[in-house]
Amino acid sequence: MSEIIYRPAEAKEAEAIYIFGRQLLSETSLMLLYPEERAKSAEDMRFVIQRFHEMPRHFLVNAWDGSVCVGEALCMGGQFNRNKHVGRVGVGVLASHYGQGIGKGLMLEIECIAKENEISRLDLTVMSHNERAHRLYLSMGYSDEGVNKHSLFVDGQWIDEIMMAKLLDE
Repeated sequence: MSEIIYRPAEAKEAEAIYIFGRQLLSETSLMLLYPEERAKSAEDMRFVIQRFHEMPRHFLVNAWDGSVCVGEALCMGGQFNRNKHVGRVGVGVLASHYGQGIGKGLMLEIECIAKENEISRLDLTVMSHNERAHRLYLSMGYSDEGVNKHSLFVDGQWIDEIMMAKLLDE
């Protein structure tokens, strides 16, 4: 196993990140988006990356195994004075790289960048049947805050989401 490198997404890496996204969304139903709902081309992905760089308190971090993107985490900070301290987090790792600590590494990167951007609360949702991710978030200090019943409709079934959050200033 080679060393995994974590770094903020750059527009020049759009092709590799686009390929990663297509693979991730085609191999799991545990993510919010279907493959056709993500960037439809490397050029679209380049635009998404540029937008993340332009928007305050928004950041996108990728995990790299050599030249292959194998994981991604994003944080979208609040846009208004009353919620600008809150970041909404999402993370995904290719199945081929499960169990290597990449999800945790991505989350640690997000937490570090969040603190640098004056974000003091991170929140996320996890599908109630995604026990692996739920355990990871609990182990990293996230707390369950409630359940959104029937918040997603995936493959013909209603899915509940567990709402979780972590306060970074405690």
